Amino acid sequence: MTFNMYGSGGVGRHRRQQQKARRKAMMVVIFLVALAGASFWWGAETERTSQQAFKEKARELEKQRAGLESMITNLRSEVQSTQVRYQQLETKYQQEVPQGEFKNLTDLVRKQLGAGIKPERLAFVIEAARPPKNCSEPSVKRFVVKTPVYNGPHGTVSFGNGVVTVTGEGEAATNSNSMPEAWYDPGKPVKIVFIEIGGKRTVKEGLLPVQHSLVIGNKEYRFTVAAGDRSFISVTSDNCDYP
Repeated sequence: MTFNMYGSGGVGRHRRQQQKARRKAMMVVIFLVALAGASFWWGAETERTSQQAFKEKARELEKQRAGLESMITNLRSEVQSTQVRYQQLETKYQQEVPQGEFKNLTDLVRKQLGAGIKPERLAFVIEAARPPKNCSEPSVKRFVVKTPVYNGPHGTVSFGNGVVTVTGEGEAATNSNSMPEAWYDPGKPVKIVFIEIGGKRTVKEGLLPVQHSLVIGNKEYRFTVAAGDRSFISVTSDNCDYP
């Protein structure tokens, strides 16, 4: 005869413990399944939210890109319009603002008007001007230029049988030791003096070559003063009927 150590009460308790253990295991399984489901849902929701955010960001960037492209197009159009306006203004400036010799003439007319010369007098002189005619052959002469160091004779040259005398002064050239020489420096400004037969003097200062013209009687005397051999200035002159 077998002896039951648990008895009828022990068997029931054991069964209850087993059922309780199974319930716990089932609850753990359910919890794990629920946790896995929640994690999957959370991950999917996060992915969906991220995708939605990326899409929104992409749309925003697309709008910004379109705005920038429109801005660039407008800027290019403005640049082209500005270039066209600049070219038009430059052309107008070249046409309306005196340049070169025309500017020199304009400045001379303004100076004469400022000095009190009447406009009709200037207009008469301008209209009376004619192209040179009956001009003589050019004559070339030279003279030694006076400098602060040069103590020799003061050179002069005459044209038109003494009608006009030309002389001049310059700055002394320097040697390699920066010491002054007797001859003038043709690269520095000079002073050229034109003396008419009656004693009237006209002084022109500046860098060589220097150009000048004088009207004496019915002749216009034209001069080009340029650098010659060392110590010398060369003067080329002719004369034409005036007017």
